[in-house]
Order: sequence, then structure tokens, then C-alpha cells
Amino acid sequence: MKMITKTLSIKPLSINACFQGRRFKNKAHKQYEAQLLWQLKKSGKIKGKYKIEFDFYFKTTNCDVSNYIKVVEDAIVKAELVDDDRYCYELIARKHIGEPKIELKIEPME
Repeated sequence: MKMITKTLSIKPLSINACFQGRRFKNKAHKQYEAQLLWQLKKSGKIKGKYKIEFDFYFKTTNCDVSNYIKVVEDAIVKAELVDDDRYCYELIARKHIGEPKIELKIEPME
């Protein structure tokens, strides 16, 4: 398999900069976030730089794994497992087919 490496000379654009005005959480998002927070509570706390691994399990291959990261990452911050997602220096996301679930691994970085 051929590897592709490329340096893009362009400033990264945040998701917030991609939308005009404010975005609002809908009812489904609020309910999902509440479930995430309940399952994440009292899981400890990592201060400073960290790396995180996401393993997302879906029933089908029709899911874009990158669409799921930010919702879970924001819940991790809200649950106070980390201070702020800006301290994430390494992120790995994997998609699997199987019974729907999310597996997380958060580790401090030196």
C-alpha cells in the first residue's frame, strides 16, 4: 500500500469558523450529552497535555468517524476528565463494525 504524505501551506480552519452565527444544541444532542456525562462521571482527571484514542463501533460502514469526535471530546471536557480540549496533542480515532459503543483511552503526555 502506498503512503501519502503532504504538507499543506494553509492555516487550519476551526469548525466554529466554518459557521456564521451561533450553533445550538438540539434535543437529541442534549439527551446524548447527558448520557455521556453520566457514563463519564468520576473517571478521574488528567491535567495538562494529553493524548486520546477513540474506538467507535457502528453497525454499518456508513458512518463518518470524524463527525463523532467533537461531541464526545466536548463531553469529556464537561465531565472534567481533562482541563480543556486545547491540551489534546495527539488524537487517534478508529472505526469498527460491531455492537455500537465508544471506547476511550486518555493518557497524560510529558
